[in-house]
Amino acid sequence: MKFSKKKSKIHFILLLILITLGSYQCMHQNINQYQFWTGYDHLQKSIKSTAKNEVHLAALAGSLSEDTESQLLKNSDGYPMVTLTGRKDQNQNWSMRWYEVEPKQYDYYANVTFTPKSWDEKEIYSVERRIIHKLNGFQPKDFFQWLNEFAIVVNDHNAYQDLKSNSKNLQFLCSVMYCHVTETAEWHTLEFTINETTKAKFPGFYQRSGSRLEKSKLNITIWDKSNPSHKLKISNNGKTLIFHFPVNPPKDYFLSPKEIHFLGDIEIKSFGITLKIENLEYRLKTILEKDTDTLHGNFVRIGKKEINGNFFYVIPQGFVNFFIPGNMDEYFEDFFTLLIHGTQGRGGSQIHAKFQKTKQGQVNTISTYNEIKRKKFSLFGNDDSQKASNDFDFFAAWEEAMLGDLK
Repeated sequence: MKFSKKKSKIHFILLLILITLGSYQCMHQNINQYQFWTGYDHLQKSIKSTAKNEVHLAALAGSLSEDTESQLLKNSDGYPMVTLTGRKDQNQNWSMRWYEVEPKQYDYYANVTFTPKSWDEKEIYSVERRIIHKLNGFQPKDFFQWLNEFAIVVNDHNAYQDLKSNSKNLQFLCSVMYCHVTETAEWHTLEFTINETTKAKFPGFYQRSGSRLEKSKLNITIWDKSNPSHKLKISNNGKTLIFHFPVNPPKDYFLSPKEIHFLGDIEIKSFGITLKIENLEYRLKTILEKDTDTLHGNFVRIGKKEINGNFFYVIPQGFVNFFIPGNMDEYFEDFFTLLIHGTQGRGGSQIHAKFQKTKQGQVNTISTYNEIKRKKFSLFGNDDSQKASNDFDFFAAWEEAMLGDLK
């Protein structure tokens, strides 16, 4: 389901969130949400099957570099852009059209524009992305209700074991990874380890996401500012993902959060470089109403960052024709300035989303704005093993298990 999402510079964090999201509603059958996620699954597969190449998929997700922008069409102002229009037939099959001019009727529409800008003689893009899809049956409030229930179930050993026995979702995860549950005075922890079983069944996923986790060390605390005691932690130990749920959570745990904060410490070791990030904070404001849920998210601050080592001891295969910054400190300083503050007077990376029920059906609108360097660099590499499509088989099988719990 997630293979076409934005290729974040800290992409592995998405995997942690996906483990949580993927367990969604494994406690209750729900035909409305089954229809929503089935429709979303068909939509994503249709997008992938009709894309000309990985560049178009990456651009749709908001990612582009100077050496690939010639593969996109340009708008009337001469800026690289990509659009995609989708329509459903009576059998819920999607018909997709890339670069359709001003569509009047659609069930899915995406428009992403990359505007070249100059910032202190440095070349960047400001990226504006807008996606509308008309899928019924799921809103953010539904996820928070599940998170509340799931935390209570995790707190009850017998209830969790019953859930694990009955949930196709958890059965799938525990059949392709090693699963373990522990308890401390403060936390119940769920552990999922990517191992040789994962490698045998999903080698592409193991190679890409598994290796990224192995190079990384994460510790992310999540809390609701309106209820500071409502906390959740996500961390890793190599290829083991660890979810920390509180012991004896309150009955309204994350049931209706107003302002969710994510505070992360991140360390990445790759190719002789160690990048350390402390207290990177993200804020997600929520407005949960009867028929409309609205989300506003943006980065707030970074406490400390440092980079050590010497990248140029080894130039790995896959980087030969790839941009390598001459000054790593400056590159990452610029990266975080763009991410958190922005340079064009509009702020840093941000998302605005509305899930609205209407008489004609549900309309979901997601708008993002961010600024990125035109010359891209990643500590994770740029060879074929890093393509997001390597994860596809794993997520496709996971979706099938998740949908089995909902129906």
